[in-house]
Amino acid sequence: MEEDLPLGWCNARLGELVPAARPKIPANPASDLPFIGMDHIEPNGFDLIGQDRFAKMKSAGSYFAKDDVLYGRLRPYLNKVHKAKFEGVASAEFIVLPSSEYHDSDFLKFLLHQRSFIEFAMSRSSGDRPRVKFDGIAEYEFSLPPLNEQHRIVEKIETLFAELDKGEEAIRAVQTLLKRYRQSVLKAAVTGALIGSEPSGWQVVELGELLDDIRYGTAKKCSHEPANTAVLRIPNVVGGEIDLDDLKYTDLTDKERDKLALDAGDVLIVRSNGSANLVARGAVVDEKAVGMGFAGYLIRLRVQQERLLPEFLHIYLDAPHTRQVIERQARSTSGVHNINSGEVKGLVVQLPPLDEQRRIVEAVDEAIEKTRDLEIWCETELRRSAALRQSILKQAFAGKLVPQDPDDEPASELLARIRAERTSRPKARRGRQT
Repeated sequence: MEEDLPLGWCNARLGELVPAARPKIPANPASDLPFIGMDHIEPNGFDLIGQDRFAKMKSAGSYFAKDDVLYGRLRPYLNKVHKAKFEGVASAEFIVLPSSEYHDSDFLKFLLHQRSFIEFAMSRSSGDRPRVKFDGIAEYEFSLPPLNEQHRIVEKIETLFAELDKGEEAIRAVQTLLKRYRQSVLKAAVTGALIGSEPSGWQVVELGELLDDIRYGTAKKCSHEPANTAVLRIPNVVGGEIDLDDLKYTDLTDKERDKLALDAGDVLIVRSNGSANLVARGAVVDEKAVGMGFAGYLIRLRVQQERLLPEFLHIYLDAPHTRQVIERQARSTSGVHNINSGEVKGLVVQLPPLDEQRRIVEAVDEAIEKTRDLEIWCETELRRSAALRQSILKQAFAGKLVPQDPDDEPASELLARIRAERTSRPKARRGRQT
C-alpha cells in the first residue's frame, strides 16, 4: 500500500521506469564497435572481464550506449548485470535498458541484481535454456524512490560493497594459496617425491592399456521427474566427489542400463564444457552411486584395478603436467571444449607399482585434509558476504539504507513526467531496423 511506503516513494513497474529496451542491429563486418558476450561478465557479477569486436560477429546484436544497463536474459539465475562504460554492441542474449534522466543507471543495476528480481525473472523464463524477454521483466513491481534518493542509495551501496570487496579479495588470496599448495602436492604425488620414491622404475604406459572399458553417457533427455534410472551429470561430479543433491532421471532400456550402470571404482570425467579447465576433471564413483547411469557430457573410465587404482588415476588427471596436456588437446575456438575417448586413451601415464600407488593416495589425502577446514571457512565466508550484499540491497529497496528528504521531488511526479513524455513522443514508423 502507498501509505506504507517511505516518504516520496511510490509503487512502480520496471516497464514504467524503462518503457522499452534498445533495438537489435544486424551484423556488420565494417563496424568498429566493441562487442560484449555473455562470457564477458561473470555470474553474480557487474564487472566486464573481456570484450571482442562486433565486426567478427555473424549475427545481430543488442546496441548499447554509455551508461545503459545490460541484463543477461539467458539463464537469469546467472545474475549477469553490467552498466556500460562505452558505446558498443552486446550479444542478443542481453536486454539493454537505456539510460535516462529519470533514473540512476546504477540504481537500476542494483535493482536487477537483488534476489527478488532474480526469482521474478526465473518465473517469467522458459525453455530448456531458460530465457526471459523484456516484456516479462517489464512487469516486475518494486518501490521507486525519488531520483535524488536513488543517487544517495547508490552512493551508500557502493561504499558498503567496497568494504565487502576488500574482505572477499583477502579470502580469494587465501584460496589462491591453497590452490597452489594443492597443485604442488599433486605434482609431488605423480613424480614420487611425495613418498620419497624414484620414478625411474615406474612403467610408462598409455592410459588405454589400463582400461577395461571407456564409454560415453546417454544422450537421452533427463528431467527431475523420477523415472527408472537416476543419471549423473556434470554438476554431480565436478569438485572431485560425487554429489547427489540435484539428481535427474531418464528411462533406460535393460540393455542401456547394462552398458551404462556405474560400479564402485569407476572414474567419471567431464567430456565437454565451456571451460577447458573442467574438461577431464571428475570423481571416483562410490557405493552411493552404484547402478546409476551417466549423461552424455561425461565419460566413464573402468580401470584394471589389479594394475591401476581409480584414486591414483583421479590424482593423475588433476596433476599440473597432465592438465597442461589435456587443456591443450581440449581447447576450442568455438567456446565449447572437448576431449574424446581416443585422446583419453592416448594419455601417457607414469605408473608406479600398486603398493606405491596406495601410499601416494594416502599421502595426498593426508596433505589435502590439512587444508580442508580452511577451504570450508573460505567458502562459508564468501557465501556470508554474498548474503550480506543481498541484505544491503533488500534494505536499500525498502527505504531503510538512507534517510528520506522531504525536499526531493516525489517519485510519483517522476513517473508522471515519464508518462507525459511517452505520450507526446511521435510514434515510430514501422520498417526494418538498420
